[in-house]
Amino acid sequence: MMMIKFILIFQESLKSVLSYRLRSFLSILSIALGIIGVTLVVGAVNGAYQKAGQILSMFGPDSVLVFGGTQKNQATGFRTKTLTFEDLYAIRDAFPTAYILVPMSARGDIKVSYKGNYVKTFVVGSTEGYSKSWTWDIYEGSDFSKEDVDKAVRKCLLGSYVKDQLFLNEDPIGKYIYVNNFACQVSGVLEERGISNFGVNINDRVIIPITVLSKFITGDYKYITAMRIRFEDVENLNNRIEELRQFLRYRHNLGDGKDDDFTIVGPGDILKFFVAIGGALIAFLTIITLITVSVGGFVMANLFLISVTERTKEIGIRRALGATKRDIFLQFIFEFFIITLLGAIVGFFLGSAMAKIISSFKVFEVVISLNIFFISIIISGALALIFGVAPAKKASEINPITAIRS
Repeated sequence: MMMIKFILIFQESLKSVLSYRLRSFLSILSIALGIIGVTLVVGAVNGAYQKAGQILSMFGPDSVLVFGGTQKNQATGFRTKTLTFEDLYAIRDAFPTAYILVPMSARGDIKVSYKGNYVKTFVVGSTEGYSKSWTWDIYEGSDFSKEDVDKAVRKCLLGSYVKDQLFLNEDPIGKYIYVNNFACQVSGVLEERGISNFGVNINDRVIIPITVLSKFITGDYKYITAMRIRFEDVENLNNRIEELRQFLRYRHNLGDGKDDDFTIVGPGDILKFFVAIGGALIAFLTIITLITVSVGGFVMANLFLISVTERTKEIGIRRALGATKRDIFLQFIFEFFIITLLGAIVGFFLGSAMAKIISSFKVFEVVISLNIFFISIIISGALALIFGVAPAKKASEINPITAIRS
């Protein structure tokens, strides 16, 4: 009997939602705006952690990246030329478990052209094994060799973006492109990576022997920008990083009290960075979302309070026909639940559509999952309970005689 009564009250609530279309539309819209915020917030956090996983996977759990200069030096533009080729050779001799060790120097905004097509791109000078050091497959052609590096043979690997811009549908292998003003033969094309570093396309690069970079672009035969090292004994990576730090301090004559003139980055540092960024992102976006959802709830509550006043006579008639205070209270609570549920569904789908649009710009990924839908439903239910009680209570306490006379 009680179940039948609940069903009848629910049906009455549904009729009211359909009858007062403008109020229902505005209420659904106010809730939907809040849920759009929730969808984008949770999706952005999911995307940030997915990005962290991709970058950590790309970086490698056995890998270390050493830069010349400190992070403070790099930020303020002070001298960062502290790593040398001699450092590289010394590390190779001192660390037998370093199974991959490659130097890197780079220049940005370099014009690269083929026939009538050209791009301004990032040119990296390195040695054979650069792609292996980053677990980056060569899907066309092959890597340049140690002999190519030693003899400064003008060969190159293309990032997939550069290949697409210069060659369109033409096979690039064996063709000559111009890097600045010198010709360079394409030996291979790197596999496309679906990762961008905060809007920077990592496929937008050309890799050449570091000796070619020194000879034709930088003129620097002593210093390198960075080195990439991979160790066999990954379980001892933290120990290797500290040993490497002490080794470079010794080579650079850095006594007690002197800061490192280099920066070592390991997988743990990247993880800490993303945890910090993720925490800040969650805190900021959560505050924004709470504000948005709360505003939506207040708007809806006020609309319902106005509706109670407008429906005074209707409420009085229902009471006169036998409806109890509890019935009226439940009717308005059900109306609130129906509207917040519809708002959650509309908000989720609109938020998902906006997430696709945002992700299409390749600045950062907004990842939508089914969990977000359930979170939206839970939030909508909470809104109904928090903001729906006051209007429902007001409606249930209306005096039926006074209401009918009005």
